[in-house]
Amino acid sequence: MKVNGREYWLQDEGEGQALILLHGFTGRTSTFDSITSRFEKSYRLIKVDLPGHGKTGSIGMITMERFCRDLKSMLDQLGLEKVSLLGYSLGGRTALSFAMLYPEYVDRLILESASPGLPTTEEQLARQAKDKGLSEKLLEEGVESFVDFWESLPLFYSQQTLPDEMKKALREERLSQTAKGLSESLLGMGTGHQPSWWDQLPSLKCPVLLVTGEEDEKFQRINRDMAERFSQATHQVVQDAGHTVHLENPGIFAKIVDGFMIK
Repeated sequence: MKVNGREYWLQDEGEGQALILLHGFTGRTSTFDSITSRFEKSYRLIKVDLPGHGKTGSIGMITMERFCRDLKSMLDQLGLEKVSLLGYSLGGRTALSFAMLYPEYVDRLILESASPGLPTTEEQLARQAKDKGLSEKLLEEGVESFVDFWESLPLFYSQQTLPDEMKKALREERLSQTAKGLSESLLGMGTGHQPSWWDQLPSLKCPVLLVTGEEDEKFQRINRDMAERFSQATHQVVQDAGHTVHLENPGIFAKIVDGFMIK
């Protein structure tokens, strides 16, 4: 779909309440295949490859605010005035940013292993420097070397328990990206570059579901703090899962999402 002079890959399938699915860094629309087949209720599922990822690919260094404006334009073209959003990690930060910028479009918000950005300028600058280093690593060493590094991060340690077939698919998903696209994503929509929404969380009035894995202590802590600030928030901690709850415990994750959507 072409919006504001940029071409995005979008999948639009099914009927019912519209649910926008936004993947994480190094992901693509297929990342949610593990859960969408498990939904008991029917939804109109709209999956978007984020800037720098999948079939959208490299479209320039897109900021979080610019992508949210593009997403609004996509919804306008689709004739959607109210949607629910489900975002994982980078996709969760994006879904939250969209809800903060365009709250009139959002019925419900589901954030998996996500954050509202960094609370201080010092933390933002430090993260920007780190992401710049990762960007340079990508461009100098290539995607495969970067993916080897990315998969070794403690954040993804729990993924070692995934079935071999799922681990293979996840690695292929990561390796299918381009160095230029991932670099642009880090420098445009990275945690250090996006707005910090911490102080504005109380202003969001739609129901919010926060999902984290019990083995992901960092994001459990972040989401506990988030839950206290939202006006309507539920925080669900899923057993036998780390950062990628939708892959590590897809059955439970799908049930939690279904339950939240039908309330």
